Amino acid sequence: MRRLILALVLLVVAPAARAETMITSLSTHRLQITSSFIGSQIVLFGAIERDAQTISRAGGYDLAVVVRGPRAMVVTRQKSRFFGIWVNTDAREFVEVPSFYALLSNKPAADLADLELRSRQQIGIDAVTAITPRLGTNPAATPAFREAFLRINRAKGLYRENPTGVTFLTPNLFRANIPVVPNTPVGNFDVDIFLMSGGVVLARESTNFEVTKTGFEAFIANAARDHGVFYGLAAAMLALFTGWAASVVFRRD
Repeated sequence: MRRLILALVLLVVAPAARAETMITSLSTHRLQITSSFIGSQIVLFGAIERDAQTISRAGGYDLAVVVRGPRAMVVTRQKSRFFGIWVNTDAREFVEVPSFYALLSNKPAADLADLELRSRQQIGIDAVTAITPRLGTNPAATPAFREAFLRINRAKGLYRENPTGVTFLTPNLFRANIPVVPNTPVGNFDVDIFLMSGGVVLARESTNFEVTKTGFEAFIANAARDHGVFYGLAAAMLALFTGWAASVVFRRD
């Protein structure tokens, strides 16, 4: 009986022991920016480890690195010309969408896996199901708002895909450069690394980093967030003083 139980345990444990694993590390977990920030990169290094009994992957390995910024509520508006004036005629709310999204991989997203698997893992902009606005008065126009949302964020560099963003230094060592653009929002960024082969996820690792403001900009932002009343009073007093000073300077005697 003991031998039977031991054999069953080995059958259950053996596949897990043969599965690939990853070891990953970021060059930094905290990036401080100022008003003169012009962009930077955070380097991800990784190694693939496998047991000696792991079967060889005929097609090799694929890597998908998904970076998601702080979630936010975004409103996309449609403007129409009305009597010669451009006015907002329709809008959609995108709730809890990533303020930043990047896919870094060694091949195009469509070649990594089918859409069903990528939708479950949110791999690729076309597979991010969260980017769907609330229905408005005209549901048929909703896809157009999604396309506009993606087009605007791509133009800003906040949504991007790089099919050559992952480089294999050796068959088991890789690196990826995570872009941090000048208008990157501050907050916590989640990084998910998917090891794939033949359209199947073999292993997954997660890490994160933080983008923060530093210097006088950080002081102003923290004051506005943590002491809203005093910040508002100080702003009002500064505006009054500026107006008074301007009247004195440009006063006509």
